[in-house]
Amino acid sequence: MIKQQSFARYFTVRLGIFFVVFIALWIQVATWVYHFAWDDTTEHYLYQDLDLALSGQLSMPVISDEKYIGILANMPVEFQHILSTHDVEFEHTFLLPSATGDMYVLKSEGHSGEPLYVIHFFSHQDSPSLLPIFLILSGFMLFPTGFLAWRIWRSISLDINVLKYSLEKDNEHTIRFVELAEIQSSLKMARFAQRHAQQQERLFSSFLSHEVRTPLTRVNNSISRLQQIDDIPLDALDVIDELEAGQRELAETADAVLLLCQPNKAKLECKALFPMLSRWQKLWAQRGLEIELLETEQLSEQSIQPKLFLLLLTQVAKNALQHGEGKLTVRCLKQGLEFENKRSCMQANSGHGLGSKIITQVTECFGWKAAVHRGDWYLLRVSW
Repeated sequence: MIKQQSFARYFTVRLGIFFVVFIALWIQVATWVYHFAWDDTTEHYLYQDLDLALSGQLSMPVISDEKYIGILANMPVEFQHILSTHDVEFEHTFLLPSATGDMYVLKSEGHSGEPLYVIHFFSHQDSPSLLPIFLILSGFMLFPTGFLAWRIWRSISLDINVLKYSLEKDNEHTIRFVELAEIQSSLKMARFAQRHAQQQERLFSSFLSHEVRTPLTRVNNSISRLQQIDDIPLDALDVIDELEAGQRELAETADAVLLLCQPNKAKLECKALFPMLSRWQKLWAQRGLEIELLETEQLSEQSIQPKLFLLLLTQVAKNALQHGEGKLTVRCLKQGLEFENKRSCMQANSGHGLGSKIITQVTECFGWKAAVHRGDWYLLRVSW
């Protein structure tokens, strides 16, 4: 799981870690350069003293607390003991540590043929610590680094505020960073698509509410007027009953689809499912579809919208009657419902899947899940 954090903390932590690691490495490398004389400074002074000794400008041997120039026999005992444990090559500078300090040694050949040693000695007490100096320099480096990080964060923060303002006011503002500009463009397109979808939904709802219900009301009124006529032929009564049943079914379907288009208005109620399934079974038995209900004792009350639940059952029955053959078996489980019937071998056209889409939308409106398994048998499993 990703832990959310602000841009300021993200940049501060990473720049801080980078700065600390960089300074630590820089102090360590600078210390090594100073200690091992990687910058050739010590080597330069060693060769300078060697040239003075070979030119005869110095009275040999030269002995002091910081320097010795001469042969091995005249060398202080401490220096002789240190050199005896190391193999020092000619014309090479060496750093030899001791208990009291560090020796930088240059070995060369003198005029008499004996080895000539040039030694510079630095005691630990006289050598200053470089750590305070490096810490002071690091502190000075912290100010420009912090200022640079602050400027970067300020620029990003300004662009984020511009992005928020443009989304709140629905205005287009220029953003410096390309990534944030792309986010702004994507959010604008997503908002436009959302508004377009909402407009289409409202348009369809208005169309369904007015353009469909108004003719249905007129049909209902006309049927009522026909039923009030006394001398109407007896043969027309069945036709009027068919018209009334069709008008009623169409009105119920329109109401259910209207609720499906506006799920926020579909208030769920805790209802028993078995009575609704029984009425649905009897209704479709009149239309030639045999429905078998199994294990109905496991059914419990569920939070549904009755009109939408009947719409779901209607679509299941229509799919079974149109694309299947034989009876439709309904298994009532504790976790949901299973609708199963054999697929028709004579059905070449599978349709446009409108019924399946309506079933999926209704189950999503209830917080349920619908899964379809196709084979020789068509199985629809609705889980709540």
